[in-house]
Amino acid sequence: MSARRKILSYGLSSQRKISQITAAKLLRKKGFVMNERNSKCLFPHSRKESLKHWIVKAIIFKILLNKGRNVGSEIEVGNGIADVFDSDYKIAYEIENNVSKFKREDRIRNLSDINDIFIINLKRVSNEINAAKKYLEKIVV
Repeated sequence: MSARRKILSYGLSSQRKISQITAAKLLRKKGFVMNERNSKCLFPHSRKESLKHWIVKAIIFKILLNKGRNVGSEIEVGNGIADVFDSDYKIAYEIENNVSKFKREDRIRNLSDINDIFIINLKRVSNEINAAKKYLEKIVV
């Protein structure tokens, strides 16, 4: 299923105020769908996102904002949807519970035309917020 179809079926709030025509233009021009309507906004995914996933996403988002980056969440990139996306450096941060070789390759294939992808394994992130923040600060560039 294409990212655009996923967005329509999931009803992603990060993409709700962006028309299909605008999204198509942004994808062609930039390789991702992010503008003033969804940048610097933290959005939840509408399907099966655990509380830990949400908190890790929020911490990564906040770290990037504190670095002065233009950042968004649940952003359409290539043929995928990035959990957190730094549009200044075209870096996607994907938060996964079970990181398998197949899932890693699938993310890399779907999130094309960007500079880098960081896949964060939730099992390696502490359940304690301060420890999780310290760990993520070492990873986020």
